[in-house]
Amino acid sequence: MRVSLRIAKQELASLFYSPIAWFILVIFTVQFGIAFTGKMEMYVSYRNLGYNTFNLTDYIFTNGQTPGLLLTVQSQLYLFIPLITMGLISREISSGSIKLLQSSPISVAEIVFGKYIGIMAYALLFIVLLLAYVITASFFIPNFEMSWMLSGILGLTLLLSAYAAIGLFLSSLTAYQVVAALSTLAVLTFLHYIGSLWQDIDFVRHITYFLSVSGKADSMIYGLIRSKDIVYFVVVITLFLGLTMLKLQSGRESKSFAVQATRYLLLIAVCIGIGYISALPKFTGYADTTSQHIRTLHPISQEVMKGLKEPLEITTYVNLLDKDYNVGAKKQRNNDLTRFEQYQRFHPALKMNYVYYYDTTDNKSLFSNKINSGLTLKAVAENVAESNKLDLSDFLSPQEIKKEINLKEEGNRFVRVLKSGDKKTWLRLYNDFFKHPGEPNIVAAIKLLEQGPSRIAFVTGNDLRSIRDNSDRGYRSSTSEKTQRNTLVNNGFQPVSVDLKTGPVPTGIDALVIADPRSSFSPEELAKIKEYIDNGGNLLVTAEGEFQEYLRPVLDPLGIQFLKGTVAQTNEGMAANIVYSYFTDDAGILGDEYKKRAKDSTWKVVMLGAGAIECKPAADFKAMPLLVTHTEKSWLKAKKIETDSLRTVFNAAEGDLKVPVNTAWALTRNVNGRQQKIAVLSDADFISNLELSTFRKTSGNKNTQFYNGIFNWFSDGKYPVSIPAKEPVDNEITLTTKGVAWLKVFYLYAIPAAILIGGIMLLFFRRRK
Repeated sequence: MRVSLRIAKQELASLFYSPIAWFILVIFTVQFGIAFTGKMEMYVSYRNLGYNTFNLTDYIFTNGQTPGLLLTVQSQLYLFIPLITMGLISREISSGSIKLLQSSPISVAEIVFGKYIGIMAYALLFIVLLLAYVITASFFIPNFEMSWMLSGILGLTLLLSAYAAIGLFLSSLTAYQVVAALSTLAVLTFLHYIGSLWQDIDFVRHITYFLSVSGKADSMIYGLIRSKDIVYFVVVITLFLGLTMLKLQSGRESKSFAVQATRYLLLIAVCIGIGYISALPKFTGYADTTSQHIRTLHPISQEVMKGLKEPLEITTYVNLLDKDYNVGAKKQRNNDLTRFEQYQRFHPALKMNYVYYYDTTDNKSLFSNKINSGLTLKAVAENVAESNKLDLSDFLSPQEIKKEINLKEEGNRFVRVLKSGDKKTWLRLYNDFFKHPGEPNIVAAIKLLEQGPSRIAFVTGNDLRSIRDNSDRGYRSSTSEKTQRNTLVNNGFQPVSVDLKTGPVPTGIDALVIADPRSSFSPEELAKIKEYIDNGGNLLVTAEGEFQEYLRPVLDPLGIQFLKGTVAQTNEGMAANIVYSYFTDDAGILGDEYKKRAKDSTWKVVMLGAGAIECKPAADFKAMPLLVTHTEKSWLKAKKIETDSLRTVFNAAEGDLKVPVNTAWALTRNVNGRQQKIAVLSDADFISNLELSTFRKTSGNKNTQFYNGIFNWFSDGKYPVSIPAKEPVDNEITLTTKGVAWLKVFYLYAIPAAILIGGIMLLFFRRRK
């Protein structure tokens, strides 16, 4: 080791006796100093303008969209390496001094390690500068994510070490430094971009993923340290240092080509084998360095994954003619696999399969354009395959896919089938901005495999709201619409329709829903509902005030009545019959989040034409108000409300009452050792297709949250799976505008000038000597 350190010292001295090393340091400092101070200045400006700032550590250093400083460094680091590694060994070869080294008692390993330590000592100056940026930011951002940033610095250090090892090896292949520099640049550029090449070829995709060095640092930059990434970098460094040793050793001894080739192949095979084994899920360890553990599944999700008794298999069905084909295309396979890595972390037996086919689907822009209109399905598929440079024979035909699975009910859209043991369920894409299912959706689907769905029965007939109805008043968007993220069917529930005229209330359901009947129930229907309630069944009733008489046979025995009139509210630019209801303290029965939001004006349930509910519960029931209207802005209007808000005012002479109104009640009691739960709402539109549409969402309502809370209550907390949000803590920046100016002076002028002056002085004094 002493010899290696002596060689390293000499190598480091030769670097600093060259102007190239000093200019590279100056360029690195200026380039990334501009990026760092620019980020800091931008968020100081946002704060000064009154905008909210949040998650600042991520946005300044690691965010992928902006992009962050560490990602910028990662993407350009390979450009700096060739100039500092080109002369490591090629200089010795060209001068002939390599022969003196080879004939000396110094071992090849000592030579290689000495050269490598020397170049890494210089390269660590880059890392020191990055640490300076991180430490500087930590002074001005309270609750700075220091451990996360250190993880990112570790990733860049390992990446830099791998690049240096590659450059050292390529320098040993030629006597010309320019050739060594160009070849190193070419190889590093190739390794930098190879991860995006030939991704549609299965065998090649695995090879290019393994060879993509830069991508292996991504996880650490994002705050998750994986053992397989660390082992990968160690293997790459070992491989190229080993190749360099073999190359120099071949100059010391005379061995046949077969022997030398065997040595090279054996080294490569061992390194690849170690890398492959370390990447297996069961051998991979993880360390989440973020303070909120945002790179790790929530403990709720972890328990679900660990609770799987059988291996989990996810089969993705990708339709070539689907508008979402590119999500599951072969070239996107590695990105898709990454989405489920955190689930595989806690269930290593998870297996991913992909099936490609073509069939009809809802894609009017494809089937109805002037080129494909009138063509056969196969002809359209051939056009799509040809334009994407694909082989149609790699896709199952409609007849072949139907033999394997029936995807008609899914509209032949992109869909996944989750299977564990003999149980299966669906996981879909959604028609929203995020498209992909989130952690709650995925965990709910996996949980369903072990615990089964929560069945909710919706009564039909009597013009009740239907889970199949796609009109404005229907409930399809909140219950059975497969392309909506928050619908019941995508969150562990199994909504079913029940006609009480022809059959009984189903057994094994978690709740019965009676939604806004427009005609009277028959005696037989009422008898079935009464029997269900008397037996302790859970019940949800939604009503419109003008049709409340049809519900009296159901609600009167419970002690619930609708007061005369309609709730009105003073709204600017909105009709007076649009009412905001707020959560009460008793709403905590729906979950801790609802208790925290009691009286919170930002959490409101938007109701249209809501009525007032009066509750005098039967002796064995306990009653709790869930929603209450605004104390000052709302009142109970005796007469019909005019939709023109300017013409609707409080008028006591007409019988209006200026009182807070409860628009939702909950009733509970114990029946046969089990708690019965009943919820009654004075508005049936709050979960209608219209209310959940994009137009209504702009009002900032929490109708979906309230709806989910009710059914979570009915299912005893089983579904939907509630994953508490992980809020960032680094949301403030204390740096001033004047402070930004000083940062620029220090990082853009003072440090580069000091490096430049230091380099000039050193070179000047060395020349004089």
